[in-house]
Amino acid sequence: MAEGTDYGKILDELLEERANLDKMIAWVKSKLPASNGEPVTIGALLQERPSERHSEPIRHPRLKSDTFFKMSTSEAIAACLNLMKRPLTAREITDALQSGGLTHKAKDLYQTVFPTLLRLKDRGDVEKLADSKWGLAEWYKNRGASLLQAAEAEEK
Repeated sequence: MAEGTDYGKILDELLEERANLDKMIAWVKSKLPASNGEPVTIGALLQERPSERHSEPIRHPRLKSDTFFKMSTSEAIAACLNLMKRPLTAREITDALQSGGLTHKAKDLYQTVFPTLLRLKDRGDVEKLADSKWGLAEWYKNRGASLLQAAEAEEK
């Protein structure tokens, strides 16, 4: 086994990708009967609003259907990031929370998750990364300090 290779992470990413592909296949199949035998075009698929494409949560291999049951949105976000062990986009977090059984009354959970992420960022609990992904602040605690130490060492 190659040193430094995280096969668990690779497997998780492949399983997530497969789940996304299965979701897309099921969605396209659901569109076929309504097309009256006409082939479904990519243009027709892209004309749908994003909220319609994300109405069904993505399946996540690490989540049980009750993982986030009875948690607040902010608790569930922190738990989700902790379980996934990698930065996620707000949409990925939303899909994971839905898959994990977060109880909510929102029509569109994303409209609750994104502002909650902003509040968590203001409190210093999460960090927003340059690629529009979010991670737990504790993952990046020493990043700034180590850069400062390196700069000080170069000056000496």
